[in-house]
Amino acid sequence: VGPFTGASLQVAEPGFDKPSNLALWADGPRVEACFSELVEGLLFRTQSPKEALLEFANLQARTLERKPLVSLRAPSRAQFRKQLDLVAAYADLRGDRAMEIMAQVTPPMIFWSSVVGLTAHRHKKTLQLMDLVFSLCVHVEMRFKHIFACLRPVAMSPQIQPMIETPGHGSWPSGHATESFAVAVLLEALLNAASPKSGKPNGAASHEQLQRLAARIATNRVVAGVHFPVDSACGRLLGTALAEFTVARATGAKVHQRGFDSSLFEGPKGEPLDFHLHQSMNHTSGHAYTRSASSTGVGTAPLIAWLWEEAIKEWA
Repeated sequence: VGPFTGASLQVAEPGFDKPSNLALWADGPRVEACFSELVEGLLFRTQSPKEALLEFANLQARTLERKPLVSLRAPSRAQFRKQLDLVAAYADLRGDRAMEIMAQVTPPMIFWSSVVGLTAHRHKKTLQLMDLVFSLCVHVEMRFKHIFACLRPVAMSPQIQPMIETPGHGSWPSGHATESFAVAVLLEALLNAASPKSGKPNGAASHEQLQRLAARIATNRVVAGVHFPVDSACGRLLGTALAEFTVARATGAKVHQRGFDSSLFEGPKGEPLDFHLHQSMNHTSGHAYTRSASSTGVGTAPLIAWLWEEAIKEWA
């Protein structure tokens, strides 16, 4: 090659701390950089033996202010014992859903593909955005699982006999439910943002199927014998809130505080409630699911905003 002549190539220098530098990196480092920005400022706080909150403080703001995102109140031991009857009844579906349950042990990307046409070669940034939300869900749900330390169904009866290995962490809230509803809400928002200005947004058109799929994945964990229906209900609330938080950090939108109070997740005579999509999550008070009437800003995260805009291009 001849004698060394030094740096002879002309290259554009990346800008200092520019979001566009994400285009230079491999998929893994790109998602890791976005994840560090997404979880920056998240705080957990316990208020009683049964209640805990997820809060957020924008650490880049001039004045730090803790803003509540999610409040959770765990079920009592008596509620879990009542819920066990529902878990035992769901076992009748194991024969029909066994293969589906096994396929959903790990993040079930192929199931989301069947609803919105998600493909690896066309939607690389979308898949990275989904990875980012999965990571956020695990980060938050594991902390809540530790705080509440709720036992699994198998710990209450030897007759439950789960059809898959029981995970080595707490039951409430359900991680699969949290992750599934987070993805459903994220994809709906992304498709809405990418839709033409005229006509019904694609996300809104896909809403029912996305929600039904999320509910199916959550319920399959009850069928498998590793969760209670109330776990799925709380996961639905938590996943929805985390997706809304992610979209708000990407777009500058505002979020509403959401809450789940398990003491209200019962029938009029104290009977255990099953998990259903028809249960509204938009009550302001007096119900298991609540959503505050007022909204609050959480600021825009530049790296997440870049990934969001790149994902939108894949659906335009």
